[in-house]
Amino acid sequence: MMFGAFGSAAFGLPSSLVALLAVLPTSSLAWSIRATAPAKNLGTVLAENTNLTTYLSLVKAYPDILLQLPSDDGVTLVAPNNAAFSKYQNWDPNNKELVTSLLQYHILQGVVLTASVPKGASNFATTLLKDPKWTNVTTGQQIVFDKQPDDLVVFTSGLGTRSTVVESDIPFTGGLVQVVETIMVPPARLEPTARDAYKDLQSFLGALYLTGLVREFAESPNVTIFAPRDIAFQRVAGALTALSKEELTTIMRYHIVSGQVLPSKSFSNTSSLATSSGKLKITRSGNNLYFDRAQLLQPDILLANGALHIIDGVLNPNNTAAAPDPALGTQTPAYPQTGATATGTAVAHPFTSALPCTVDCPVPTATDGSGGGGGGSGAAATSGTGAGSKASKGGAAAGPRCTGMAAAVMVGVAGMGLVGGIV
Repeated sequence: MMFGAFGSAAFGLPSSLVALLAVLPTSSLAWSIRATAPAKNLGTVLAENTNLTTYLSLVKAYPDILLQLPSDDGVTLVAPNNAAFSKYQNWDPNNKELVTSLLQYHILQGVVLTASVPKGASNFATTLLKDPKWTNVTTGQQIVFDKQPDDLVVFTSGLGTRSTVVESDIPFTGGLVQVVETIMVPPARLEPTARDAYKDLQSFLGALYLTGLVREFAESPNVTIFAPRDIAFQRVAGALTALSKEELTTIMRYHIVSGQVLPSKSFSNTSSLATSSGKLKITRSGNNLYFDRAQLLQPDILLANGALHIIDGVLNPNNTAAAPDPALGTQTPAYPQTGATATGTAVAHPFTSALPCTVDCPVPTATDGSGGGGGGSGAAATSGTGAGSKASKGGAAAGPRCTGMAAAVMVGVAGMGLVGGIV
């Protein structure tokens, strides 16, 4: 049995639900864990841990979540402790949709044993969060986990939120419980992630607004995005700003792989990836990873619809032959560095004028024509961070709203957003 005698009296679950849970099979890995220490049922494990009373109260309030637990390979429950919930006061535990999605995102498909996590590369794990209102990763939204040099295991979720395991590998008869001190936040859309959490991507995001590619990058399911940092755009600003919109569109679409959510550890030397504008070559040299000649700087950033990797160069679908030189600290750009006043790191970030207003925004009038265009300020400047937050509707007098980090996540978990239009 997966949960054995669940104990409806102790756990507060309906007897009908307990009966269903009692017939679910236990994974072989869970049985192997039990071989070293007899595992208790989940209800007992949670009830006996005084640091998990808030988490337990939510599971009691929404017990149907337990019916979704996979049985073949076991599960890992990432359980925020009471201190984790106390960090976020401005959310409603009676909001069924929010709490259900939050609980789903804290349940991993398969058993993650922290004692077996190797140090080094990050790992992806698939959660039970599949609701298309909250994610466009169709197999289940991802979390990233890794083991730090001090042996602490950290789960990284949306907007770079880090949740450290403080009580590890607690067995129950269906898998493991990992207790963390910070609530994991389901990944946000591309726009708030690039705009607010990783502020070195303003030119990249601006180029997407300018070319009208925001929806393709932010709403297509299961994508992997390669995002050049701002300095990469500055180095070749002269060449890029001289391009037509159609030429820039082709270049930007060389930075997205559709249909695959790829962690950095999956990229192998001499392989290639099919982007929307041609094949991208991969080179590994020691601990360094290159895409064409652009080096990976920051990997495995989670998005509502996939994963993003920050690179140090703008990719060029018309200049793919040149291999990287690992001996160089900075690779030669894939574009000519032309234009005395429009090239180099001292120039303004290109394409940022296309970004929608998000702070101290003027309120447009019905006659000032500031409702959009030229890269999309207007309705694009709406709040929300989920898989596709609904765009605002109404007349031209409905001005852009400020959407800084605090507003985007609403003091933590309460602002993950719903499916809809551009943010």
